[in-house]
Amino acid sequence: MRLLPFVVLMSAVIALTAGTALTLTPDGRPEPLLALFSGNLPPIERELLWQLRLPRQLLAFTAGALLAAAGGAIQARFKNPLAEPGLIGISGGAALSAALALQCGLPTPWVPLAAFGGGLAALGLTSLMSRPGTDGDRLILAGIAVNAIFGSLLTILIATLPDGSLRTITFWLMGSFANADWPQAERFVIAAPILLWLLFREWRLLNALQLGAATAFHLGFDVRRGGARVVLLAALATALVVSHCGMVGFVGLMAPHLARQLVGSHARRLQIAAPLLGGWLALLADWLAHSLIYPAELPVGVITSLAGAPFFLWLLWQSNRRRRHA
Repeated sequence: MRLLPFVVLMSAVIALTAGTALTLTPDGRPEPLLALFSGNLPPIERELLWQLRLPRQLLAFTAGALLAAAGGAIQARFKNPLAEPGLIGISGGAALSAALALQCGLPTPWVPLAAFGGGLAALGLTSLMSRPGTDGDRLILAGIAVNAIFGSLLTILIATLPDGSLRTITFWLMGSFANADWPQAERFVIAAPILLWLLFREWRLLNALQLGAATAFHLGFDVRRGGARVVLLAALATALVVSHCGMVGFVGLMAPHLARQLVGSHARRLQIAAPLLGGWLALLADWLAHSLIYPAELPVGVITSLAGAPFFLWLLWQSNRRRRHA
């Protein structure tokens, strides 16, 4: 756990300076990595680092941290290790609402609010569809159905777009940090710590909810209000990411599980380790996205889905195996 911040920081520095657009020495050493600390960067490379790459790195890290914190909170709230914002409909609803807001020409500050409303509507529909059953798997099944509904509506919307904006919005919906700039990064640097702190403050409730809603109630927690507060914060964090970066899936699923392997299931430690790992995963996915097929660029959502979908299937297989041996 103590080495995790150092690993994340070193990964960020390497990703910042070791890209394909920066020059290398004749023997292949990453000259910018050395020049960055010596102050000898050429003006063009300095501009590339500080005006393009640094805001992109800040946006990627804070977005991954928000998704991881939201995923960990949702998993505890619904007592379901397979739950995450993308799988229970929040991301799909937020993406549709954000796309509608952009298509209607709403001012930029209104787009996250529209995404937040769409995410809450999708979550409400998921909860309504899963309420008749007590099995946590019903939440995932309902979320898949809700995602299919909102995905179909989103496809219809995309089909009506002019050809000039089709590629842009499609690329955005698959997740991208490519359009990051300093104003956008600054908004995240301000908003992310606030949301992360508010979610962290719920660690006692999240610990109790892992034992079940009834147990949490008997321990003195207001499960209804506290659970609603956790869900609202998770939806707001997800909506903020989707409205600015598109749908970056599975980070909110993978990071909390990886964090549990490092620090255990205690929510106080988990809500610190999971955002760090989520930011690291987003940085790694972004580096792969703009490095694998350079000079072209892959959507970040493609990278996270290629890693996250097999991870989800592995978790599902592990869950089924534990049930058979129970």
